[in-house]
Amino acid sequence: RASALAIGPGLGRTPARQALVRELLGRIELPAVVDADALYLLEPVVRAQPTVLTPHAGELTRLLGAERGWVDAHRLEAARAAAARFGAVVLLKGRDTVVAAPTESGSDPDQRDPAGLPRIVVCDLGPPSLATAGTGDVLTGVLAAFLTRMDAQLAAAAAAVVHGLAARAVAHQAGLVASDLLAAVPSVIDGRSS
Repeated sequence: RASALAIGPGLGRTPARQALVRELLGRIELPAVVDADALYLLEPVVRAQPTVLTPHAGELTRLLGAERGWVDAHRLEAARAAAARFGAVVLLKGRDTVVAAPTESGSDPDQRDPAGLPRIVVCDLGPPSLATAGTGDVLTGVLAAFLTRMDAQLAAAAAAVVHGLAARAVAHQAGLVASDLLAAVPSVIDGRSS
């Protein structure tokens, strides 16, 4: 009955869990969001269905085998490199969330996708309060829901916008917890938040 797969939050990083991630991504023919522990030691998997990876800078550093300082200083390039390496949309979380779609080999990285979106989108709506445990899990859920209805890059960009606006809609920024954010998501999607 599922329309999308969201894997990673709370999963754990044991070798058995890593094998489970590989198996699920290889066998389940649904659009997938790969987050948190599922990103640990992830290797590229060829999939017919869209895949979105949602690393923060530390996770992207591991995925690329890069230096953390380089990823922090070259966020657009790092997201593009990961999108190319994994053949997946990459949503690099942070103050300026970067959404990069893979490009065809040898093509212009600034090309647009079939829906007219540029292959890279930046969303700077997220307040610092989003740097709280569990808020990325909310993003994963919103993204998985959107992935059932739209193109992977558009779903990732829309989820980043909703995530940022929901965080801004919470009355208190200090002490924001994931449940506060989750409660604000419906009103943002409905256009009822200020």
